[in-house]
Amino acid sequence: MNEVRLHGDPFGEDPAAGQLRSFLRLCLGSGLRCALSLDAVPARTPGPLERGLVLGDGVRSFPVATRLPPAEVELLVRAAGEAVAATAPLLVFGPQEQLADQAALAGFAWPRAVAVLPVRPGVAAGELLSRVRAELRWAGVETPAHALPEAELAPWLALPAPPADGAILHIGHGAEFGTDLVLAAWQELGGAAWRPLRLLVGTADAAAVAALRESAPAAELVCGPFEAAQARTAAVVCLPWRQCTESGVLVRALASGRPVVAARWAKTAALLARPGTCHPVGGQLGAAAGTFEPDRRALVAALRAALGDLASGGRARAFVREELVAGRPASPPPPTVRRGAMARPRLVLEAPLFETSSSAELTIATAQALVARGVVDVQLVPSGPCRGGLAALRQRAPELLPHLVRQPGPADLWLASGWPVRAARPNCRTWGLRVDYELGALPVALTPHVDREADLVVVHSDYTAALVEAAGRPAAQVHVVPHGVDAALHEGVPADPRIVAWKGARPAVLFCGGMIWRKGFDLFLRTVLAARAAGADFAVVVKAVGSQQHYGGQHLGELVERCRRTPGTPPILLVEDELDRPALASLYTACDVLVHPYRGEGFGLPILEARACGLPVLASGGGGADAQLHGPGAVALPAARRPVVLAEPTVGDPWVLEVDPAAAVAALRTVLGDLPRWRAAARAEAPAVRAAFRWQAAAERLEALTAKAAAEPTVVMAPHRPPALVVG
Repeated sequence: MNEVRLHGDPFGEDPAAGQLRSFLRLCLGSGLRCALSLDAVPARTPGPLERGLVLGDGVRSFPVATRLPPAEVELLVRAAGEAVAATAPLLVFGPQEQLADQAALAGFAWPRAVAVLPVRPGVAAGELLSRVRAELRWAGVETPAHALPEAELAPWLALPAPPADGAILHIGHGAEFGTDLVLAAWQELGGAAWRPLRLLVGTADAAAVAALRESAPAAELVCGPFEAAQARTAAVVCLPWRQCTESGVLVRALASGRPVVAARWAKTAALLARPGTCHPVGGQLGAAAGTFEPDRRALVAALRAALGDLASGGRARAFVREELVAGRPASPPPPTVRRGAMARPRLVLEAPLFETSSSAELTIATAQALVARGVVDVQLVPSGPCRGGLAALRQRAPELLPHLVRQPGPADLWLASGWPVRAARPNCRTWGLRVDYELGALPVALTPHVDREADLVVVHSDYTAALVEAAGRPAAQVHVVPHGVDAALHEGVPADPRIVAWKGARPAVLFCGGMIWRKGFDLFLRTVLAARAAGADFAVVVKAVGSQQHYGGQHLGELVERCRRTPGTPPILLVEDELDRPALASLYTACDVLVHPYRGEGFGLPILEARACGLPVLASGGGGADAQLHGPGAVALPAARRPVVLAEPTVGDPWVLEVDPAAAVAALRTVLGDLPRWRAAARAEAPAVRAAFRWQAAAERLEALTAKAAAEPTVVMAPHRPPALVVG
């Protein structure tokens, strides 16, 4: 398989960009399939004499500026839309001073690449081509589980984009294929008046076909094998299986470029685990071993979502091309872990380490404590996009860089954090999931891996533990490990002089977090505006988090501008910069009170950080932050549970907290009216807060779980080899 992946920014005019373009042209002329990774391409609006274009990888779209001629740009855009095997050699182009870091990040993004090759300046394209071909020869080939030959997949990979008004395609008939669920969901959504339904029934006998015609007379029934022609006019492929009879059907469906709605449990998770490549249907494990019972509500919601996300079919097709084509270059074997009397238990922490989020923060801080203690062997596996740089992590926690790995090898405990939650079992004795959820009841999409298939669940508050246990996870398998406070966050940190100068003599009321509905950002603004209207004099500081990442499509930042334009409102300072821990501490200590009237929080890390820095805190009572609201300087705002309707079904009835507006305004006015006393009480309580929430305590809990996992007997799982195709 002659394939190569290129990593770099080819749209500029520097030597590295020219080197990448030259190599791309040579590869294409030599018969190599080339894919351009967009992780290293910066977003930039065009300036004078520059052309603008919009690039996308199926997950994000962003503007790019270039002076290159149209033919050159077209070549690059085609390469950006190409998909090659995840194990293909990876060539990294960039400035010499950044090359090592770029190669490391590219390797984390593609951990199974047969080789990651930083390209030195001045190396000729022909020399690089020889090196790539040598790497491909040395690697050999492999066929992953569930993979199909490229020639067999070709008709599906060549299908055009799905028609927006196309049919729902279901393959199979009978209970094991979930045909009854498909018919019920289709009727609930409106039947033939809503969307055509095509049932591919394989070799079903006449009696079965007659029964289907009677139960669904408006559906189209097609006999025969699953071929690409049946998918051409389909908008969605629907596979709510109760049994995994043949994974090849699912692979072909993913390769078709159509959004796929499919039951996800242990038998299918390896094919459906990459975020954004399918619309998974959660449910419960069946009574018989290896079976599954999809949730009908989840199926209806997934069908609706799939029809609104036709781009997911392109992501699924790329996933097949990268992971499920037989005969790809063989991935390097994972490192061998030697077991001896003095060997330490091995703990793998998987998290989105290069984004700004609580998952990244808690993993970095916990890993620092674990490494300092030296009780377990810590390995860090970055998940999610690796578009940032290593500089921030190098500055904050240089001791963690040697623990970053592409493939960690077998682990005693593998603990996965981040969203979406990992659905496929990794290479470990014990598989743990960190779950941080807040809306009253867990989504059905998290079942069965959260409530049954993972070996244990780690949560950060008693509140979230109750949600997980209500979903069916035994309490003994749910472990509460609260967040800690970074040592840089304390009441003695000098205040940020810019904020101090900006606010002047007025106190500053702080909001820190995502500017979204769930975090109560609209309630925060309503509270400060009402307090200002009642005569209180203060300024407002908003430290926004995640506006360009996970909250990009839902943040309420426009409310800030509306408030600024409204006469009589307090001055507002919006801080959207990425801050290191000392700078964040300076922001906290430059402010005077934190108000966080959240509707849903699994823990509420900014509340803890503000308390550790000596700020009075006003936050919703009755949710995930309750453990942080004890002692002087904290106010639990009265809040009532309010039912909420979500787009996806949940295990139980979801709800949010709604703070009493009058009580929030009264509490803020009370604090501002006697601020020196409140500040003194909060500062005096800060050391006790830091003592109660220590990252060392979190490390101790994880060490105990890892030691227990290491004592478990080794379980060797045989690779899944699906039987021959059976439809009908």
